[in-house]
Amino acid sequence: MRSFAGIVTSVTLPLLMVALLVARPVHAQESPLSAAVRSSISPERLDAHAKVITSYERPSGSTGENAAIDYVVEALRAAGVPVEVHEFMGYTSNPVSASVTVPGSDWNPDAITLAFSGATDGVEGPVLDMGTLNDLPELEIGTGELLLLRDASTFSNVRGKVVIVTGQPRNIPTLALQELGAVAAIFINPEERLNDLIVTSTWGTPSLMSEHRLPTLPVAQIKKSDGDRLRAMMESGPVTVRVSTEVDTGWKPLRLPVARVMPTDADDSTPYVLLGGHIDGWYHGGTDEGASNAAMVEMTIQFHKRRDQMRRGLVVAWWPGHSNGRYAGSTWFSDTFYDELRTRGLVYMNIDGVGQIDSDRFGASVSPALSALAVETVQRLGGQEIRPGRPGRNSDQAFNGVGLPLLQFNHSRPNAMGGYWWWHTPDDTYDKIDFDILKADTELYVSAISEFVAGPTLPISIEDELSALMDALAQREEASGGALDLSEALGRASDLAGMLAGREIRTGERAARAQEHEALLNILRPIHRIMFVPGSDHHPDPGIYGRPLPGLEAAAVLAQSEPDSDRYRFAMAQLLRERNRILEALDEATHAAIDMFQGRPRS
Repeated sequence: MRSFAGIVTSVTLPLLMVALLVARPVHAQESPLSAAVRSSISPERLDAHAKVITSYERPSGSTGENAAIDYVVEALRAAGVPVEVHEFMGYTSNPVSASVTVPGSDWNPDAITLAFSGATDGVEGPVLDMGTLNDLPELEIGTGELLLLRDASTFSNVRGKVVIVTGQPRNIPTLALQELGAVAAIFINPEERLNDLIVTSTWGTPSLMSEHRLPTLPVAQIKKSDGDRLRAMMESGPVTVRVSTEVDTGWKPLRLPVARVMPTDADDSTPYVLLGGHIDGWYHGGTDEGASNAAMVEMTIQFHKRRDQMRRGLVVAWWPGHSNGRYAGSTWFSDTFYDELRTRGLVYMNIDGVGQIDSDRFGASVSPALSALAVETVQRLGGQEIRPGRPGRNSDQAFNGVGLPLLQFNHSRPNAMGGYWWWHTPDDTYDKIDFDILKADTELYVSAISEFVAGPTLPISIEDELSALMDALAQREEASGGALDLSEALGRASDLAGMLAGREIRTGERAARAQEHEALLNILRPIHRIMFVPGSDHHPDPGIYGRPLPGLEAAAVLAQSEPDSDRYRFAMAQLLRERNRILEALDEATHAAIDMFQGRPRS
């Protein structure tokens, strides 16, 4: 019997007399605030901001990053926007140099090393070609920690070798090769270029709980043609390669500017939207992410001019330590302001990669609760129908533990034109920005932000979040081969969905505003957390892509293992604990709904 079946029945009548939960995520007509801010955004001002920001090379903690921060702060303060600059120590990693050679030959390709990889004066070993990334052994992911190296015994030939593999460097392959005993790894870019990347699966500044995920393996990257030549040399017999890498990894002082745009009648309980984008960049970072930084500056100024039309606030943050610090800035902000974000934060909107020349395809990465908002915004302003995707473990989404849903719009170039080929290369320069396209992209964010800060209802659909949860529960049960019974969780989610169907929150005067937003989010937050966080809400899970309900990732182990094996039983112990966490989250959300509808204290 489901725990809340009787409770749900008892509140059915009161539900008919109130209208509290979000039913229509987007208003039929654009708000005056949205229209005014959109019309005030000009390509010329975006250009002026971006020209300055992209004039600097901006690795985390660098002089160039600090100069760009100074410009942002000065531009905001000149417009009267309140802005504070936080300073903290972040653990960062800057690639310096790499050398890949075959002793006794003239083969000396262009090479780079990767952030957070191991450094070495030189290691040598026979080359082992392991094909592509898809051919590498898999690391199973459970509650965000490394569990088992699947079929490790079949890769015993890796020990002592310099492994080559086609594909852009990634964190899990690096850890897998390190675990197997490789002395170095050389990733061969599938294209004729080198993309700067990061090979740690830590998230934010590492802690004692995550430092073991920092790689010690030296890693280099070479271009496709150089990889082809190396493989051709191997056709004549064994080849020995020497790899040297230099990486500047350690603590650096980082600065984080944060602007707060609040309604004229705001107080310390006023809820707000958090908008963020990283200020650091590889090289001059034109579209990654000088263009976005310019859009953030201009949006902040224009919303500030019209704050008398706002019901809720807008907090805008320029994150340091995105690439070279593995989301150090946004994670520091989440850790430091966790309690405020938990009580006042509405959503996190991330802006990244906008304003690319020749962009013609819109998209969005969203939490399910914001999917309808993304679809309707792009359809109204961009004239395209989109199918938003699930956010990966990227985009400075350091706020899943807080329970903030994510919205990020995308606008990309056609693959026929090479797509976003200059990403993370020295070619990402000012000339890659189209400022008319950047204005259009900025307007998407203006429209979505305005729905939150000015609308009478919050454009959050808990119904969509619950629907996604129930789909995920069914998929995880199926993945287990039926060995993991999730029927109780499915039943409680279904009951909660029935309670909430077709309701909406309407904000009243300021005194009731914070209470109403908090009541809504008390329902959403526990559901969001189990959908995106595999373990602790306060200790970030690693930067590894996870499917819905990542805490149940080990469900597939039950279908793949013998029921009397250690592997099966260890997985079952983990899954039962996560199932308890899911049931508790659903109970918490249900209690919050009942409190909202009846005003009764939580028992």
